[in-house]
Amino acid sequence: MELSNDTKKILSVVDTLAKGKLNYQEDLGRLIEIAVLNNKMDHLEDLSFQARYSQGLLKIIQNSDNKIDEEYFTKVQLEFTESVQKIKLSIQSLLNHSSNFIKEIFAEKYLQMTQVSLMNLNKFCVDLGYLKLYFNDVKREKD
Repeated sequence: MELSNDTKKILSVVDTLAKGKLNYQEDLGRLIEIAVLNNKMDHLEDLSFQARYSQGLLKIIQNSDNKIDEEYFTKVQLEFTESVQKIKLSIQSLLNHSSNFIKEIFAEKYLQMTQVSLMNLNKFCVDLGYLKLYFNDVKREKD
């Protein structure tokens, strides 16, 4: 998939925000391109927010110790699970505007219920979190 200049610019800024450490730059570019071409940037921004939110929840879960209330911990786990489902649905919705080939790549890599797929999705959410920072910067520039 050849990326448009708009997508290349966005991806360049996001890569800079990530200090050159994007996990899946090519796939992020594909998703941005789909959003750009189909006027779905609001949808992509919502996805990036959800991904960043899920990363915050995951940090709470990973850093849990005995000092965290068990009821609160259970609530965070449930919210994380719901967030991951929203992310998957959002990605699938964006992919409705892409080729079957791209859909298959994303389905195999991120959307299956396997340990590897979930790990890939988590890493992709980190990338999407940097995209959220990009959207935040754009909003600040407009104000």
